Amino acid sequence: MKIRLLVKDALEAQGLKWLLTSQWSDIQVEIAETADNSIDADLYIIDMTYIMTEEFELPPQAVWLGISSERTFQTVYKALSLKAEDILFRPFQPDRLIKQVQQIRFRWRNEREQFKSSGRQKEGILTYENLLIGETIPENQVLLSLIAPSRVGELEHLVRDLKKHDFPLTCDIFPFSDYVLVIHRQGEVHVLQEAYSMFFAQWKRQSETLLTIYLYANENGASYPELYKKMLRFHERIFYDGYDILTIENEDLHWRDMDPFLSPLEQRQWVEMLEKRQVREIRSWMENDFLTLEPPFPDPEMVRVRLSSILAQIRRYMTAKSLKSQKVEIDYNSLFETVIREPVMYHIVQSFIGFISELLHTSADESHREGNLVDKVQERIAANYWDATWNLAACADELKIHKSTLSRKYAMEVGETFSDALLKMRIEEAKRLLTETDLSIAEVSSSAGFTHSTYFSRRFKEETGMTPYQFRMKWV
Repeated sequence: MKIRLLVKDALEAQGLKWLLTSQWSDIQVEIAETADNSIDADLYIIDMTYIMTEEFELPPQAVWLGISSERTFQTVYKALSLKAEDILFRPFQPDRLIKQVQQIRFRWRNEREQFKSSGRQKEGILTYENLLIGETIPENQVLLSLIAPSRVGELEHLVRDLKKHDFPLTCDIFPFSDYVLVIHRQGEVHVLQEAYSMFFAQWKRQSETLLTIYLYANENGASYPELYKKMLRFHERIFYDGYDILTIENEDLHWRDMDPFLSPLEQRQWVEMLEKRQVREIRSWMENDFLTLEPPFPDPEMVRVRLSSILAQIRRYMTAKSLKSQKVEIDYNSLFETVIREPVMYHIVQSFIGFISELLHTSADESHREGNLVDKVQERIAANYWDATWNLAACADELKIHKSTLSRKYAMEVGETFSDALLKMRIEEAKRLLTETDLSIAEVSSSAGFTHSTYFSRRFKEETGMTPYQFRMKWV
């Protein structure tokens, strides 16, 4: 297979060439020096800058991937309008490029083998074009299988084994990015089931990667593109079924409607469960809501939206509790990616429960530390109340915490503000001085941490109902 790179950055082009050639030994990768479209290639990987500025005109029927740094609608629209296989936005994971090239490479090899076997493309030979577009209808009944490995890296191995397996019927094998579609001509379903049962058992003996295999018989005269869509729906059902199964499907798969968002009552339940750190109740809620679903299932994408709604509740809790450490953020983002990309719902639910358990454990530790914070604040109030210039900001500086955070956490734990606690300490000291010493009112005011005796007298009366003088006379 010949791949042509047309990339502005020479260093990036060298890196892409190394990535591709280190992955496959039977491909040729050429870095284009100029935007010359006269040189033929099986796959073009093109910087979208060349396409957007029309510096490069794609050859007719070119198979190509776009790469770009511009995440704009115009870039995506241009790529789609020119029938790009995909567009990758920098920075992209190398695995994404490998996955796309692997799918194209499989398709290219499959079609080449079909041409070689006949010297020309005979009538009746299936191609990706028959499968994806048009309205070609099988002349006879066909049996289809969709085989998905739990690890995409085993896809090439899977294709090799399928080609070597002694199926009783002629078949066409179509590898895609994370599954393989096999089409068998005619035959009996039970015969094919036996062949796949044998293949399934052989695979399990040699590989730790799990397989899910769906078998389906076309009996209603559907076209190949319609059959492809039906099988793709079964692939989506792995979300519920998981891996390590072999099943015959006799009916088409349809999703039921589902409101994916949490109701107001459910939102209140989540607020209460999180506030009370009820891990057991949360586990039960998650398992009952998701793991007890029965056919007809809702669309997996709607379930992912519902899981995202729960994530939003968790994010609000994290914000309210100031749980924003680097580890918590990394774990939260990892869970978000799991919700979006993990193919099996059971694994998502388990990841949710694990994250919430760890988060609530962290929250409990934070609460314990906040209790220590209260003790430290009260110790500093007791040590510094006499200093009229000492205040919330000074205390926060000593504890190396932002004053607004200190104020909020202290008030949340104790039920009174920092200012009220400081004033209460100063009033109590003033009471002691008024009853145990002969200091003047002005001296008591200064010793208790007040800047002016008039202000001291006003606040003292507000707190006790008496002036400092009246209070002293009462205890004489």
